[in-house]
Amino acid sequence: MNTSVDINDQQRTRISSSISHLNVRPLTNVNFSLSVGTVVPRDIRLQPLPAEVVEIVPQYRGYNFVLVKDEVVVVEPSSYKIVAVLPYSGRATASAPARAEQRKTTFNDRDREVIRKHVRAHPVERRTIGSTVRTEIRTGERVPEGVEIEAFPETVYREAPTLREYRYINRDSHTYIVEPRERLIIEEID
Repeated sequence: MNTSVDINDQQRTRISSSISHLNVRPLTNVNFSLSVGTVVPRDIRLQPLPAEVVEIVPQYRGYNFVLVKDEVVVVEPSSYKIVAVLPYSGRATASAPARAEQRKTTFNDRDREVIRKHVRAHPVERRTIGSTVRTEIRTGERVPEGVEIEAFPETVYREAPTLREYRYINRDSHTYIVEPRERLIIEEID
């Protein structure tokens, strides 16, 4: 498959910003060359590229990545070959699109504690959300259409008004805060 893709500076910035929302820890010491065509060792843990990156570069659908220092290394999953090495800022940059800036959350520890209290009072066992579809849920990615997003009860919104515009899902004993318009997972509360 030819994955030689011309990516402009704006796209690079958007990709970096999108990946920064995933809270993936970069590797600092690797024993392979960060260049296109290099085969990444199979013991390196790869992450799937988020949906937003695939929207920017559709040719990367189904591809994985690993962060190495300040580089996003895009890897073809079947061959483990590096197909692109892109700069990574580690956080949303000033030139990132306004849409990404709006994703910054203003949750504080009190908001998170209100969520935890709600989850303890309403255990996950009563829910079978998405149980028929086995999908990975990761911060920074969109919730699949088949997964139901729930509103918090009014008591949660009264105690933590900043949560009013958000919804949530419970999956595998984790609670994920979701921005409902884009169905984007913005934070995991454990």
